[in-house]
Amino acid sequence: MLFTELLKSARQVSFLLLLILSPSCRKSDTLFQLIKSSQSKIHFNNQIIENDSINQLDIENVYNGGGVGIGDFNKDGLPDIIFTGNLVPCKLYLNKTNFKFQDVTDEANVNGGGKWCRGVAVIDINGDGWQDIYVSATLKKKPEDRKNLLYINQGLDKNNIPFFKEEAAEYGLDDDSHTTQADFFDYDNDGDLDVYLVVNEISEKISPYLFRPVLKDGTNPSTGKLFRNEWSDSLKHPVFSDVSKQAGIQTEGYSHSAIITDINNDGWQDIYVGNDFLTNDLLWINNKNGTFTDQLPIYFKHISANSMGNDIEDINNDGLVDVISLDMNPEDNYRKKMMLPPSSYQAYQNTELYGYSYQYIRNTLQLNQGPVLGKNDSVSLPIFSEIGYYSGITATDWSWTPLLTDFDNDGYRDLIVCNGFPKDITDHDFAMFRARAFLVSSKNQILSQVPEVKLHNYSFRNNADLTFSDVSDLWGLTTPTFSNGAAYADLDDDGDLDLIINNINDEASLYRNNSREQHKEKSHYIQIQLKGNSRNNQGLGTWIEIYYDHGKKQVWENNPFRGYLSTIEDIAHFGTGEVNTIDSVVVKWQNGNIQVLHNIPADQLITADIADAGSDISSIR
Repeated sequence: MLFTELLKSARQVSFLLLLILSPSCRKSDTLFQLIKSSQSKIHFNNQIIENDSINQLDIENVYNGGGVGIGDFNKDGLPDIIFTGNLVPCKLYLNKTNFKFQDVTDEANVNGGGKWCRGVAVIDINGDGWQDIYVSATLKKKPEDRKNLLYINQGLDKNNIPFFKEEAAEYGLDDDSHTTQADFFDYDNDGDLDVYLVVNEISEKISPYLFRPVLKDGTNPSTGKLFRNEWSDSLKHPVFSDVSKQAGIQTEGYSHSAIITDINNDGWQDIYVGNDFLTNDLLWINNKNGTFTDQLPIYFKHISANSMGNDIEDINNDGLVDVISLDMNPEDNYRKKMMLPPSSYQAYQNTELYGYSYQYIRNTLQLNQGPVLGKNDSVSLPIFSEIGYYSGITATDWSWTPLLTDFDNDGYRDLIVCNGFPKDITDHDFAMFRARAFLVSSKNQILSQVPEVKLHNYSFRNNADLTFSDVSDLWGLTTPTFSNGAAYADLDDDGDLDLIINNINDEASLYRNNSREQHKEKSHYIQIQLKGNSRNNQGLGTWIEIYYDHGKKQVWENNPFRGYLSTIEDIAHFGTGEVNTIDSVVVKWQNGNIQVLHNIPADQLITADIADAGSDISSIR
C-alpha cells in the first residue's frame, strides 16, 4: 500500500511563501547557501579552550570533535537537530520552518550532564514511536564521568516541547569505555535492534604507534563492544547485555567510526570499523550464528592508514555498495612535505611480520566489483578495487566526515568531506622545535607554536564515470573551519538535502541546498520513509531498489549512522534528474518480506509499511 504525505504539499506552499518574503533565503548562485546564525538561531559552538591539563600535548584525542544527530523529536514532520559538545553542553534545536530553530535543550533535559560527549545516535530504542537519543561519552579519567547517556523521549510537555529522561543504566547501556559512536542494528535477525559501540582509548600501557602482535583477546581497552537486545516484558523495554566475547568481537582498534552493511549480500548485517594508527580497519563478517570473523584482508588489498570517518553507498549505480574511508593526506605539496612521514622499508617488513594490512596515508575508495563465478560454479566473495586516485578524492587533508549522497539530485551520489584540526602536532617543523625546546620552554610556549589546519570543507560532484570533480567553490563550501561530525537532512521539505556541520571553536554550519530552486526540471527526486515492526519501527537493515528511465537502477541500505559521530535523517532519498516517474520501488525488509510499488510520481515522500509486505515477490504482484 502506498501512503503519500498530504501534509507535505501544504508545508511546501508555506515554505515557498516564506522564501519569497525572506531576503536571506532567496536564490543563491551556489548549490549550498550558508545560513547565518542570526537567522537560524543555531548558536552552538563546540568551543575548546586549552589549559594546562586539556591540550593536544596531554590528550591525543582532545580535538576529535562532536557529532550531529537528526530526528523528528516532537513528531511534527520536520527534522530537528542535536549537537554533541565536548567542554560545552549538548544542544537540541527544534525545526520551526524556514531555517529557523528553537533551542529547547534545558526544557528537553539533554545537555550531556557535563560529560565529554562525542557521537550521537538517534533511535527509537523502545518502540514507542518517539525517537530517543544515545550519546557516547569519553576522555574523562573517572569511569563514572564517561558513562554513555541514553535520553528516552517522554513525549511533549504542556508547551509541545519534547522532554527526555536519562535511562542508560536501566537499559544496560551505561558503558564507561571511551566510546566514540554507537551503531544500532539487528545482527542476529531476531527482529529487534542490538548495538555496536565504537571505542577509542589511548592507554599509557599500550602504544598505538609501535609494531607488535595484534591483540585479539580483548585485553586492549580500545576494543569495540557488541550488545545484544534482550526484551524485558516486565520493564516494557529492552535491556542490553555485552556479548562481545561470545561474538568474537575481541580485536583491538583505535576506532573513530563504524558502519553497518550487508557487504556480502547474504541477508546478515556486517560491521566495517575504521581504525586509527597502526591498527587495521576491521570488517566483521556475520557468521549467522551470533559470532563474527574479521575478514578485512580477504576483501580489501589495502586500506587507509589513519582511518577517520567512513561511509558505504553505491557510487556507480550498479547495485553494489562501495566503501570510502578518510585519512589525512593534504592536497598541496607544502602541506604534504610538512606532515607526511618518509617511506620506510622496515615498516613494510614489519607490516608483513606482524600481520597488518597494507596501509597508506590517503583517502581510499573501494569499488565493489561483485562476486565472480569460480570452479564448479562456485561464487566468490565480492571483489573490491581501490580507486581513490582514479576517482580524484584521495587528498582532503585532516579529514573526519565523508557523506555519500545525491546533493544535486542528478541520480548519482556525490561526496562531502569535513576536515580541519586546531593543533597539528604532526607538523615536522613543530616536531623539531618540540624536541629541542621541551626542557627549557613552558607547555604554553610549546602549544603556542603548534600550527593549525583550518581549511574549507570539500564537495565532490559525481561525474557518473567513477570519477569526482572538486566543486567546493562552485557549491559554496569556501569557509575555513575545524569541522568534525556532519549530517544531512531535508530540513525544509523541498526535496533536496541540506547540510549540518559541527565545528570546533566556531558556530555550527548550516547549509541550505538550492538544487531544487536552481534546476527544478533537472532535479526530480523520490523519498521513502519506512514503517517497520514494533521492535524496529524505523526499518533499519532494509534494502530499497528503485527502477526508472528504461532500466536505470539505484539502491539504498537503511542505516542512519554514517560518516563520523553522527546520524542522518532516516529517510531514503534518491535523485532522479530529469525523470519524473519511478517505474517501481522494491522494498526488501530484513525479515525477508518484500513489497513492490509501481508507477510512482516523483517529487514526493512515500511511506512503505512492513505490514503490507509479502513473504515472497509473487505474493504482492
